[in-house]
Parts: sequence; C-alpha cells; structure tokens
Amino acid sequence: MEKRTKIIIAIASSLAIGLSAFLILKSRKKSGSKSNISKVDKSKNFIIGDSQTPLIAKNSQKARKVGEEGNKANLWESGKGLSWLKDAVDQFPVTEDVNSIVINIGTNGGFAQNDNVEGLISSIKAKFPNAQLLAVKGSWGWGGNKDVTQQKVDAYYEKFKQLGVEIIPTAIGVTTNPHSNLPVYAQIGREIDSMIK
Repeated sequence: MEKRTKIIIAIASSLAIGLSAFLILKSRKKSGSKSNISKVDKSKNFIIGDSQTPLIAKNSQKARKVGEEGNKANLWESGKGLSWLKDAVDQFPVTEDVNSIVINIGTNGGFAQNDNVEGLISSIKAKFPNAQLLAVKGSWGWGGNKDVTQQKVDAYYEKFKQLGVEIIPTAIGVTTNPHSNLPVYAQIGREIDSMIK
C-alpha cells in the first residue's frame, strides 16, 4: 500500500511539474511582442519621413503624422534622409498598438544605393512590432535630384519591397517642387487608405 501511495504521489508530482511548465510557456508566448495583435489600434496609422510627410498625411483619411512639429520625436522633418530617420526611430519607444507605418524617405539622400535600408526597416519592426509597413516613392527632377531616373528610384524601393514593405503604386514622381499640394498626393492618399489593413 505504501509503495502504491508513493507511485501515485510521484505521478501527481510529475503531472503538476508538467502543467506548471506548460502554463509558464503559454504565458511567455502570450506576452511576446509579435503575438499581441489584439492590442493593435486600427486608427493608429502613422506617416514618417521627410518634408513631404505633411502633404501625404493631408490627403489620407486613415494615416497621419505622429505629431504636428517636424522633429525626431515625431519621426518626420524637412530635408532629412534615411540615416536621420533611423536614428529618430531608434530613440522612439516600443509601441505595440500601432496598426501601420507609412515610410516616406529617400528623396533628400538622392535615393542612394548605400542607404542602410535594412537597418531602418529592422528598427521600425523593433519599435512597431505589430505594424503593417508601407512606403511611398519620393520625388525627383528638382534640386539635387534633377538627373535622377525612375530606374534609380525603382531600384531604391526594391530594397524596401525585399524586406517585406508594401510599396504604394504611385510615386510622388517628377516635379519642379514637391512642397505644394500636388494632385499626385490625392492619388497617393487614396492608395494608402486602400492598402492599410
């Protein structure tokens, strides 16, 4: 009888240990950043990048700027390139409830092939782990981008695409001045709104 009791106690103890380990693992899985999709706020769709950010935001019903003033804390500013944006994202707190991030960058750096696109996307994914990522192709034909070709622009954003970023079909494109509310921004805004999940 005593032997039988010891066996029952040993089995019960093993079951308790197994159940405890299972519950711990389940708890860890639940708190993992990528599994908190239920925390996502569908209204939190942010546009980040350079001076064309406010114009894109003005023409989208779903996406907006993080904040009105252009600075690192709001993840957009005039005249800035990809390395500035990556640095700004690196300083931003991890925010799990953001639904999507629209990236508007590349123009001020002349769509340089040596831009650290992989680093930027890695930083964005780390700070906004549950966000859908989209990118707007910038503008060229003006300033330091007078001689830029669409082929160069397409090759630049192909890097984003390879990293899982969805590319907005319409580019801001060739213009003498991208800083006014051009008709193309209305088209880009509609495309952003249709692509945001």
